[in-house]
Amino acid sequence: MRTTMIIFCLMGVLSVCQAQEYVRIHHKGGGHSDMLAESIDSITFVRGDDASAAVASLNGRWLWGNAEQGYYELLTFNDDNTYTGYDNYFTYGFDTMTYGFYSQYGTMLTMWSNGFGYQRRYNWYVMGLSGNALEVMTKMGPFTYYKLQPDIICLKVSESLSCDEDDSFIFADGVVTRIDDGKLVGVSPGTTYVEKLTSATNTVLAYKVVVE
Repeated sequence: MRTTMIIFCLMGVLSVCQAQEYVRIHHKGGGHSDMLAESIDSITFVRGDDASAAVASLNGRWLWGNAEQGYYELLTFNDDNTYTGYDNYFTYGFDTMTYGFYSQYGTMLTMWSNGFGYQRRYNWYVMGLSGNALEVMTKMGPFTYYKLQPDIICLKVSESLSCDEDDSFIFADGVVTRIDDGKLVGVSPGTTYVEKLTSATNTVLAYKVVVE
């Protein structure tokens, strides 16, 4: 009997944990965002000027995307000095993954990538690092990566999401999502990433998008 009661208690705890796994935020313009409940420490409403004063850290996920060049890259820098690089060539319909280690000394960011029969090393000069943007100079020229936000935008196929007044979406792959008359529209089921310009703070933020 005691064992049965313990099992029922555990089942109750698990069901509560599962129910509270995500916090869903519904947008006025349509669609919604999901955020892991365990990632939320507290909720504070701040003014636009205060929101831009985020602490700069290389750790996290950073997005660079260009619709004209036909691909986007998502870099993830971990606390243990490992990194992953995900490149999606949406124009051609394939993607690649890179794994390795990184180190940062002052403004020099070095990444090592090992694979079967090769070892690659990338030396980037960090021109700027803020709470939302990582500006680097590479052999291919300058690039700006934007910090991926923790909330996830969820859309259905053909569903659209409007920005707040004066804000705008500035990058979408055109395959899973597209920008139509300033709105983000779900095109086909899948996962992708977008960039949005927030006019109040003149900052660009990156978001993961799931289209069902």
